[in-house]
Amino acid sequence: MRATDSTASVASAASVNVPTGPRFALRGRIVTMDAARTVIADGVVYVENGLITAVLPASAPPPESCRDLAVVDTGATLFPGLIELHNHLPYNVLPLWQVPKKYGNRGQWGGSSNPDYHRLVTGPMTVLGQSAELMPAVVRYVEAKALINGTTTSQGIALFSDAGARRLYRGVVRTVEATDDPALPEAASRIADVEAADAQRFLARLNQGKRLLLHLAEGVDAAAREHFLALEYDPGKWAITENLVGIHCTALQADDFTRMADGGAAMVWSPLSNLLLYGGTADIAAAKKAGLTLGLGSDWSVSGSKGLLGELKAAHLANTAAGAVFTATDLVAMATCDAAKILRWDHALGTLTAGYKADITAVTGTTGDPYLTLIDATDEDVAVVVIDGAPRYGRTPLMKTLRPSAGTALETDVPGIPPTHAVDLARDDPDPAVGNLALADATALVAKALSTLAAKPQALMSEVAPLLPAVAAARGNNASGPNWRLALDEIQPTGEELRPRLPLFERGRRAVRSRRSGATASTMPSPVMMSGPPIPKLTAEVTQGLSAVTLDALTASENAAFLAELRSEMNLPGGYGGQLSKLLD
Repeated sequence: MRATDSTASVASAASVNVPTGPRFALRGRIVTMDAARTVIADGVVYVENGLITAVLPASAPPPESCRDLAVVDTGATLFPGLIELHNHLPYNVLPLWQVPKKYGNRGQWGGSSNPDYHRLVTGPMTVLGQSAELMPAVVRYVEAKALINGTTTSQGIALFSDAGARRLYRGVVRTVEATDDPALPEAASRIADVEAADAQRFLARLNQGKRLLLHLAEGVDAAAREHFLALEYDPGKWAITENLVGIHCTALQADDFTRMADGGAAMVWSPLSNLLLYGGTADIAAAKKAGLTLGLGSDWSVSGSKGLLGELKAAHLANTAAGAVFTATDLVAMATCDAAKILRWDHALGTLTAGYKADITAVTGTTGDPYLTLIDATDEDVAVVVIDGAPRYGRTPLMKTLRPSAGTALETDVPGIPPTHAVDLARDDPDPAVGNLALADATALVAKALSTLAAKPQALMSEVAPLLPAVAAARGNNASGPNWRLALDEIQPTGEELRPRLPLFERGRRAVRSRRSGATASTMPSPVMMSGPPIPKLTAEVTQGLSAVTLDALTASENAAFLAELRSEMNLPGGYGGQLSKLLD
């Protein structure tokens, strides 16, 4: 993921490097996702310097600047790169949770309300996220997981240093919070306490101009809906603008969706996570009738898909169960052009057209319904994923053809990805906290750490010590610099709360309820610490009560345990888990 220190964001935006990279021409069926939903049955996408030079029928002469290029026949259908609007990326090393019962709202299953939550979630992530030795491997692994599942832009991975500075990881997958690109306005994904004290202050935050991705009405009961009703600061006056992007919205009623749409807001749909935790998802028919624009998010691996390739299938099944509210074209739009529209990126991404950034997700096959080709594609069907004009993942022969100078940067035979595929995560300017750590090394390190969680800290680190030289080498001369930690929600007050919500308000009086009043109170930490004590290091208290955890595999087809788990999840509607498992395998 790509970004800079938050204290230097203005300077960095003014000094963005002009994209450079390989020049190539990809032939296949082209699903442009433009306003007319143009599909070119046999076309070519020409790429130069990180941008799309032209999208033309294969029979048309190439642009003058591309006459020297040999056209590469992919045998695939090419789509704009997939844009994910909701995830908790660091947690994607953890396996799918067997949810024990249906919950009514977010406050009932997370944190101290769930006796197993420390063992399942916060404990493992504290070990991984607060260890300077282990953190780079987590960052590398979860970025690769997004990429391998077709995603070129995602949301939600943050680093935190002992000195208190914040920044996001500079990798190959773009993050919506810190794009390092003035053409792609950054979105925010948290709100500080002072801005959440009342709805009017929250409205002032919205009016600052950034899109704000906010967990909204997560759950299916009245308490979940109250977090939406808190947006009404005076009778008939709502803190809703075009900058509000509501995540989940599962408890909203028809009138609520109308209020959202009237205010210009948008919504992010995460159907699999909703169904696993609550046994229900958003009323998408009401959302569509209200005219809301929807994006997609796979949430996290604890209760969601491995990535957008899987979440498209989850959405397709949920949509069918709801009466086919959306077409297959609509669903693909949620992960491409509509997601770009929500972020105000639709002038630069989300469509395959000349002048746009060269983000491409291509899947094998050029016959049948073009949109179902993507929805039905398994991870083995991914032909190539291109970000900013650089091929980053795909079938090995195709990757070698497109990146002949990459040399040893190409990784093959990585556990968890199809043996037919290769990945290239190397950058000329990697973040010093992670460097160019190889995916295979990261995989081995995280898997070993998770398997030895029950050990005392000294023993745990002794177990992983043989694997640490690769991390140190990847960090190069910066290995002795500041120790970075992952900013993890609900663990330490790093200021990077990943599930922000407005606190509940007393209807009529608008007084904030005490945070100690119940499970539905806000869980946001204090504002970010710009100075103060360092984040606690790994201690016996952190590892107490933990047991071995199996690293969640990068792909579904290579993860039989995940597919079996889906089939046995008790909250999923009858047959849903089995159908989804078949689509993913």
